[in-house]
Amino acid sequence: MNLFRKTEFSSLTEASKSPKNCRKLILTFYDQNLKDQGEIFSKFINLEVLEMQADPSIYYLDDFEFPAEIGRLKKIKKISFLNFPLKIIPEWIFDLESLEYLTIRGNDIETIPDSISRLEKLKTLRIENCPLNKIPNTLNQMKSLQILGFSDTKITDLSWNLFPCNLKEINFSGSGKYQKEDLEYLKTKMVNTIIYP
Repeated sequence: MNLFRKTEFSSLTEASKSPKNCRKLILTFYDQNLKDQGEIFSKFINLEVLEMQADPSIYYLDDFEFPAEIGRLKKIKKISFLNFPLKIIPEWIFDLESLEYLTIRGNDIETIPDSISRLEKLKTLRIENCPLNKIPNTLNQMKSLQILGFSDTKITDLSWNLFPCNLKEINFSGSGKYQKEDLEYLKTKMVNTIIYP
């Protein structure tokens, strides 16, 4: 007889009681610094989905960090970090060889490192609602990338050769710091890509 094993958790404490069964961890309104939780995260060896949304109070934590141990979890396919006080994308993210979906929204990130291209399986990349002002030169090397989200950012350079030619969708909705004629030109160069707005 097969006993049902819980694989989705909404509490770090509960997940840590059964770490090898944890495949999906969804933490909402999280209000604690995670920098000292590396030992717990290192035990989630079968984790595939990590979704976290911060409580507004977390912006008072000047030293907030995600534990680098997450970067050693080789089965992770999806990461979503919403409203955390990040100024840079954690470098350990680029070690996640199985990552297919990455969303980081509501932060203070201004640049995406060129090392983003190490995520060879990435299909969806959304860096949104932040002061991002530059597209990395290596983005056009990401042949698996299909969906790109840069809504509510400060990007101004929409040169078509910055983007991989296989994209299905790009979203620039929101603040719109770019020139409208540049957006229209990009649409003429990437006719097989749906581009918003």
